[in-house]
Amino acid sequence: MQYSLFDDHLPGGTSARVSEELGSGSQFKYWSGTSGHRYLFTRISPEETADYAENLVLIKDGKSEAVIWLGYMGMPNEKNPMPVIKSSHEAYVHLLAADSVERDHAHNDLRTGIFSYIKPEDE
Repeated sequence: MQYSLFDDHLPGGTSARVSEELGSGSQFKYWSGTSGHRYLFTRISPEETADYAENLVLIKDGKSEAVIWLGYMGMPNEKNPMPVIKSSHEAYVHLLAADSVERDHAHNDLRTGIFSYIKPEDE
């Protein structure tokens, strides 16, 4: 995988300043898309991912910090289904998309930013 040298594009994302100042560690993290827009994610327990079926969910490996999946349940023509969650995985959810259009835009922007070898889909 190729990653940008900018911190927000690192596979593990960057912690939000408020999260660091409150001492909540990695509760809130930013990941950036190709556009440069930063998207705020909230850490959830991996078991809770089904509760956020309509929201954008990001799964990363806690050991390597690599993002291994980005999407939402029920994506049409799901080419890359959500992996089976392992104990080493961490889950984050993006709750700030107002509707499915914003969610899909964020998904396309993020996946081409995080996984830089993927070309954007036509919107």
